[in-house]
Amino acid sequence: MDELVLTERNTLFKAEAKDWVEGVRIAGEMLVKQGCAKPEYVDNIVNAIRKYGPYVVIAEGIAIPHTRPEEGALETGCALVTLKDPVYFDGDSSPVKVLISFSAVDNDKHIDLLRTLVEFIEQGMIGEIAKVSDYEEFLQLRKSNTKMNQM
Repeated sequence: MDELVLTERNTLFKAEAKDWVEGVRIAGEMLVKQGCAKPEYVDNIVNAIRKYGPYVVIAEGIAIPHTRPEEGALETGCALVTLKDPVYFDGDSSPVKVLISFSAVDNDKHIDLLRTLVEFIEQGMIGEIAKVSDYEEFLQLRKSNTKMNQM
């Protein structure tokens, strides 16, 4: 799936965030910089998490900040952010160190991206990704793990 290609442009490692809101904003702003979302898309993600709870925390160590396509998505895309220190979402006790934010332009793409992300997460590489310090290290991890070559 082309939209989930992880490059130096849409990855950030060991970012510093004081809380989940700042972490989500860092990941969301990467979507904005790529032209995949309007600035209000980021605000809408934060507001949706505040309203509906930590629906974006889908497994130990990882959150997938996103909201509905009509909330400001311009193109389908993603951003991978690892955090120097974990953050905790209100209502969830899981420490989150990896954020994969995404935007989708319609419900079909939204579901496709969720499915792809879940498959990626099920590969069990989140802990390893959380340890990566830079893009070169990420590339080495991808090369050493054939399951990650799809991204």
